[in-house]
Amino acid sequence: MNLVAVLIVRDEAANLSGCLAALGGVVDGVHVHDTGSVDATVALARSLGATVSEGEWHDDFAAARNAAVGAAGRPDWVLSVDADERAVAAPERLRDLLRAAPAGAFLVEIDNRHDELPYTHRTPRLFRPAAMHWEGRVHERLTPTADPTAEAPSAKPSAAEPAAKPMPQWPVVPRDALHLVHLGYADPETRRRKAARNAGLAEATLSEISDKSEIATALLDLGRSYVGAGRRQAAVDAFERLRELAPRTRQWILGTDALARLLLGAGHDEAVVVLARQLRDAGVDGEYCDWLEAQALAQLGHPDTAWRLLRGVRRVVDPAGRSYPQHHLAELKRLLGELVTAGRGA
Repeated sequence: MNLVAVLIVRDEAANLSGCLAALGGVVDGVHVHDTGSVDATVALARSLGATVSEGEWHDDFAAARNAAVGAAGRPDWVLSVDADERAVAAPERLRDLLRAAPAGAFLVEIDNRHDELPYTHRTPRLFRPAAMHWEGRVHERLTPTADPTAEAPSAKPSAAEPAAKPMPQWPVVPRDALHLVHLGYADPETRRRKAARNAGLAEATLSEISDKSEIATALLDLGRSYVGAGRRQAAVDAFERLRELAPRTRQWILGTDALARLLLGAGHDEAVVVLARQLRDAGVDGEYCDWLEAQALAQLGHPDTAWRLLRGVRRVVDPAGRSYPQHHLAELKRLLGELVTAGRGA
């Protein structure tokens, strides 16, 4: 059994050493696919023992990832890693898991060191390349290949984002066997720069597609990218267009949630209450909706009502599956509880 880490990079000399060092002893090899670096990335990767391929950047993350996998030879398993991520693993546990695995892919937990609110999410990053491929120009998604014996897809640009598909119920790698730490959102300027790049890719996608579901997915990507780039009104416009176009779809749920959190930060609390209740009616986790609505109610000057909602919340997991730190929830409860107590004593 052969496990290879595969990266796509461009001008990542500052991050690459730390990433590859963390992979030592975890994988059998590292393949780095460079998309046009002008710094020392390529030479550094080779000096650190990685195999390297070079290709053009087509404004398409899925095309680049598929090219990288195709150039990595024929590994049994691929771990897709970015240069600003660090693997934390128990190699023997991971090997035992893969030897017994019937699945084509595993979900891997990623801890995101975010400059505003850190969170953890699960996404498919560990997969059999013979059975899976990447789709999507931006916010690419791992997707089962129709013919499991087929070669990796070509690196041609994927002109349109794929229509939203139900995510397969892939198993989760136990956290103590493998998880990743993502450092790329810790610096606000870096996060804004990446978001601006992704917004441009999403805008290009929108200009190329006509299918309603594909447009909804592209609008979701666009709105999220605008949020990260600090273009708040543009993000609101994208989410509202999505909500009008594709009501009650998964894209609608994710866009409504993103809109609600954006408006919460901007102080539009009455709108947040309405959106939180719409999410609840759409079947979103009740504890998450309580957490969201409680913050808006507290800012509207209704701490008692907010406290009644918040005190039963044990965990915060948003509709996209991102879980937020328990200590943040505990701190919010503490502050709201003190506010309620002070109000009753006044």
